[in-house]
Amino acid sequence: MTKKEEQRLLDRAAKLKPKPELLPSGRWRCRVMVDGEKASALGDTPEEANAKALAMKAGLVELARTEAENKKGHITLHDAIDRYISARENVLSPSTINGYREIQRNRFQSLMQKKVSKIGPVELQEAINEEAKTVSAKTIKNALGLVSAVIGEYKELNTKRLRLPQRKREEHSFLDEQGMIDLFEAIQGETVELPILLAVWLGMRRSEILGLCWDCVDFEASTIKVTRTYVKDKEKGYVLREELKTEASRRTLECPGYILEKLKSYPGKHEGRIFRFHPNTLYKTMKRICDQNGIEFVGVHGLRHTNASVMLSLGIVDKVAMSRGGWSTDVTMKQIYQHIFSSDKAAAGGKVDNFFESIAKGIMPAKEES
Repeated sequence: MTKKEEQRLLDRAAKLKPKPELLPSGRWRCRVMVDGEKASALGDTPEEANAKALAMKAGLVELARTEAENKKGHITLHDAIDRYISARENVLSPSTINGYREIQRNRFQSLMQKKVSKIGPVELQEAINEEAKTVSAKTIKNALGLVSAVIGEYKELNTKRLRLPQRKREEHSFLDEQGMIDLFEAIQGETVELPILLAVWLGMRRSEILGLCWDCVDFEASTIKVTRTYVKDKEKGYVLREELKTEASRRTLECPGYILEKLKSYPGKHEGRIFRFHPNTLYKTMKRICDQNGIEFVGVHGLRHTNASVMLSLGIVDKVAMSRGGWSTDVTMKQIYQHIFSSDKAAAGGKVDNFFESIAKGIMPAKEES
């Protein structure tokens, strides 16, 4: 727009003379109509509020029109997700933002360029049906959670009647007793020995292990403090952060002498991060060791499942197990992470068999002392 055109629009708008109002806050407000929508211009003085109002009315400031359109949902789902993330960028973890971006790139692609105002339960159900052909129920549920929250910023959306594919119960792989013995023997002297021990013995997450710094290890008190993580940032590079997955993740663990001795002799300057390799290195090296030694490969995260299952087998009370593992609730720990060892199943089966065999023979079974 040329200077002459700007002045012409300003002169035309000036004839409308919006009247400034003094607000209880001490600021001034001028109300104007922009494309049939009410818009407010605020300023510290009547003149400032008036100038902003004139600019809006003249069309020199597009913000009012844009916001009015957006409030109606006249914005694509893709752009609405951008705005949703931007508004929460300072409170969301990098991993959460990366997860949202992954959904934006790969899920519900038939909806991403649709206006939010045009997306309702029917359109969502069609998108769910299409996604169900290629991805799991959990993936769809996570994507729907984000999309529903974003659409809910612009309009009411009833998702109660949406049908998700039935979720299949799939237990994560974990090591049994013999697998743990074999793994302990196979990792001795390997570069990933300590990270693997921290995962399976103390139940630490991979991001917590690789974010562990020397100032968090107290050799005198025999403790390790979990206060940092090593995670992807927005640019997909890895960074050290003070933020943890949940507040419950911030914990102090008693460190066994077996691990402390290995930490004392670990090479390096004993400052900053302890394990200075890429997260994929831990995964790939562990896989190589397992493949070479005939050990089931459960992944680094499977070691955390193994630790939770050991605590279940040993009868560690829930609150203590949650504290050690950094879980906020026992639901996640019990339903996802804790598994039953085959030896425990066999032992339980033997006890039940002995009980009923005694009943069958007419003998009152002896009760075990508590």
